[in-house]
Amino acid sequence: MNNIKGFILFLSLLFLMPIIIGQLPFPNNEHLSAPVQKEQKLVYASTNPSPSPNLATTPIEKRILLVFTHSHESYKPIVKANSGTEANYDEQFNIFSLRQQMEQYFLEQGIEAQSLEVDLMAENLAQGKKIAQAYHTARPFIEKAIATEKYDLIIDFHRDSVGKKGTTLVNGDTSYAKIAFVVGAEHENYRWNLSHSEKLHAHLNELMPGISRGVLKKEGEGVNGVYNQDLAKEMILVELGGIDNTEQELTQTLDVLTEAVGKLLTSE
Repeated sequence: MNNIKGFILFLSLLFLMPIIIGQLPFPNNEHLSAPVQKEQKLVYASTNPSPSPNLATTPIEKRILLVFTHSHESYKPIVKANSGTEANYDEQFNIFSLRQQMEQYFLEQGIEAQSLEVDLMAENLAQGKKIAQAYHTARPFIEKAIATEKYDLIIDFHRDSVGKKGTTLVNGDTSYAKIAFVVGAEHENYRWNLSHSEKLHAHLNELMPGISRGVLKKEGEGVNGVYNQDLAKEMILVELGGIDNTEQELTQTLDVLTEAVGKLLTSE
């Protein structure tokens, strides 16, 4: 009889053992069934055609304004890839359409870039003006923007009419769209604009020798001579590549340009 009672007690203990163990206060018991997942972070590589959607890698301390006076200036390879035809000017696929990509590149450097959200060549056409009058059309829009916000730098982006050979730098396996600066010398304070352009030219060529073609002073007959640079000493005009440069070449250059702008702004 005692043997039967002992056997029943033994079976009861076997049955209750898992329940008892489950109630014991083992630490972190809830994580034993699955491994902990590590946070995945995107890493931006300079060889990518476009930047990662990360937030700025450094705190935002500087703000710049992007202007596109000749907003319909386009690049033949980009227009052809999107529409099947080649064109130096296009209403849809043009330098203005690259503004969000530019803003993101600047953000990667901790610089807040705000674009003047006006298709200035479309506005110029709506006002019945010729392309040579585009700077006059752009002027009130720029005046309003700089009266509302304080900017550390204002860049008027253009596309040069020079062909592939003159606007392309090859470094190893990578091609870049060259940059040139234009300064209007027909206003009394143009040396401020000239100084910013020359400093940025130097920073660019320190980062990537030969990527900047130089700083061109313009005055006299047949040129604008001011380019609205009299509105702010921090305003510069950048020729970003030429008619034959590809989107890949442009974005490689933007990677260098935004870093150079960061160096310029932190040194002042």
